[in-house]
Amino acid sequence: MKTDYLNKMNTTKYLNKYLLFIKSFETELRKEYNIPIHENTWNYMVNHSNRKGKIGEYEYMLHGAGFTVKKNDIICEYDRAPLNHYNIKFSFWKFKNFIETSYSQIIIDDAQLKSDLLEMIFTNTLSWLIIDDINWNIYQANLTKD
Repeated sequence: MKTDYLNKMNTTKYLNKYLLFIKSFETELRKEYNIPIHENTWNYMVNHSNRKGKIGEYEYMLHGAGFTVKKNDIICEYDRAPLNHYNIKFSFWKFKNFIETSYSQIIIDDAQLKSDLLEMIFTNTLSWLIIDDINWNIYQANLTKD
């Protein structure tokens, strides 16, 4: 096991893999349920009562504002509820869990990962979810326009 304390985690790489995982899952979801490209996948699934299922290699379950998706031993959780113009939202813990289940050989230094994510806020790669002037400590990104 290797602990990475020297900012060699390459958090950007993990974020890209996280977003790619989501995009791949949602592509399969759209194909399976014929979801129009302009429609939010979460809205569609909630409105059609598709709360839990399996599509190809993906097992999914809807939760409050998004999805928990499992493929092999990788767990990916994210929020998709249309609260604003960012279409993907996630907590530190959801992202960390994705990394840990994707790369079991890595032990993550929480402080370093938080620092890397904060740097992505400063560079506008990510944004905070702020509602009514309250920062909810939720990260946001755009996967695609929908």
